[in-house]
Amino acid sequence: MSEWNLPYDLDATANAFRDKFGHLSADEWCDLQVASMTWPVIGGLEFPHFAPQEVQERTHGTSGEAALREAAGFYKFVSSKAFFRQKAIPAAHFLDFGAGWGRIGRYFLRDFDLNCFFAFEPRRTVCFLARSLNPYLCAFSGEEIPDQALPANWFDFVVGWSVFSHLSEFSTSAWLTELARIMRPDGYCVLTTFGMRFLDHLAQCQADLKDGKEIHWYYQNCLDAAGDLAEQRRRYLRGEFVWLPDPLSKHYGQATVLHEKTLLKIVRTEKLPFELIEFDHESVNMDVFILRRQ
Repeated sequence: MSEWNLPYDLDATANAFRDKFGHLSADEWCDLQVASMTWPVIGGLEFPHFAPQEVQERTHGTSGEAALREAAGFYKFVSSKAFFRQKAIPAAHFLDFGAGWGRIGRYFLRDFDLNCFFAFEPRRTVCFLARSLNPYLCAFSGEEIPDQALPANWFDFVVGWSVFSHLSEFSTSAWLTELARIMRPDGYCVLTTFGMRFLDHLAQCQADLKDGKEIHWYYQNCLDAAGDLAEQRRRYLRGEFVWLPDPLSKHYGQATVLHEKTLLKIVRTEKLPFELIEFDHESVNMDVFILRRQ
């Protein structure tokens, strides 16, 4: 890893990335992120670095350009929404929730003032890695269950890729309650989870096993945790909470398959000040739900 060569003008502007690259289309900006794998300094600005390949593979199953292109799809989905331009304004506070090593957050680097650019990652080692890879990011560490370490009434825009796709029912309620606490009124959360497409893929993996084919270790773990996959599908369609646990954690499992009705039930039961704006099942690789803080 090269030493950081921070540009001299960072103190002269709220966001040098916005100044230099704000005119680019979303596609051009995403291509620039891929280019930064080869040329870390572009236009006089040093881009965030990358986690080692093995860390990327262990975290989200892909690495390099494939991992960046998946994240780019999410960024383009989010940035295409009308409310995004209303929220991505000077002095608005951004949070990458469950940031991992920083793959998702780096795409939003040009959209928010750098002194308002935050991340939360409960795994301390991964949080420290994210800090080391991206000096423009203020990364909080914490616990698997909210401990109110994050500031209240602070964030205007929150994204979270593949966090609510793993949380237990208790943890899902706890973290939605925490997001309601830390967000400002009229703030937005864009969060992903697993849905029917994931169950369909597990069914295909199950069929492949019967045909003597090999499947990815992660999907094998999910099938082991699912038990009766057909019953899990029925539970999902009934709007029940579907969680495929991991024996190593009572809060973070192999997978969570969250139905819209299940989400709304949690919001009502916990009396959370959230309005469900959208629940998208097909635009990106995961289901996406969008909440507005009332």
